[in-house]
Amino acid sequence: MTDIGGKPCRIESDDNYLEHIKGIFEPHMVALFDTLVKPTDTVLDVGANIGCTTILFGGRAQRVVSFEPSPTTFAFLRRNVDAAGLRNVTLENVGLGKSPGRFELTSSVDNRSGGFVSNKMQASKDHRIEAIEIAQGDSFLKARGIERVDFIKIDVEGFERDVIEGLRETIAASRPVVTLELNHWCLNVLQRTSVPDFLDFLRGVFPYLYAVDPHDIRNLNDPSEAYHVMFRHVAGGFQYQNLVGAFEAGQLKRFSEAFGRPIA
Repeated sequence: MTDIGGKPCRIESDDNYLEHIKGIFEPHMVALFDTLVKPTDTVLDVGANIGCTTILFGGRAQRVVSFEPSPTTFAFLRRNVDAAGLRNVTLENVGLGKSPGRFELTSSVDNRSGGFVSNKMQASKDHRIEAIEIAQGDSFLKARGIERVDFIKIDVEGFERDVIEGLRETIAASRPVVTLELNHWCLNVLQRTSVPDFLDFLRGVFPYLYAVDPHDIRNLNDPSEAYHVMFRHVAGGFQYQNLVGAFEAGQLKRFSEAFGRPIA
């Protein structure tokens, strides 16, 4: 059994992820999500993997729509969500991006959570390669009748900009809180972009943008703090690996209280 936000859950996978977390799903991420997700929220889980975040959100939010493009990983996602007995979760075996089409997803055979869209990079031969479908984000949500989104989690190994660009209309209309991963290796090697360029893009979308470490947050609209984050992330061993974007200070009230830092 795996503890997900205080709930014991039966989770299955065929990689080493469950061994890595040692029976407790990422407490620092649970704590972060608990400052941002509300019981009335509609949540998008983009890059749901085997379902730990989806199950957490299913117990915290009103509605969850989860996206996992890998057919084999999706089978574990469905099995794990079904075992959790959640009725407010919809599972979609598709990825989201700015352009629809067929792509390849590459992952290590012992790490499903590290799968990346590999249209720009070919990995070594000992990796698993699967054909996947990417849907244009806004169009897909409209086709499913999803008109309002309150919170979006994106964990797609460097493909985050494509996801956000595909959801531009949804984000502009709903003004959700968004969490996403900062991973300079994936950005640089897989997407051929830099951390400063990626942060500049995000600043153009979110008026409030913060980098998160387990015990610290930094304002990425402050040049000095942004430099600190970039240095610690690139040269200091992947610190500040999570980002939070928002449109109003009120959306971050519990977040700011948790880290003891007022946000105006």
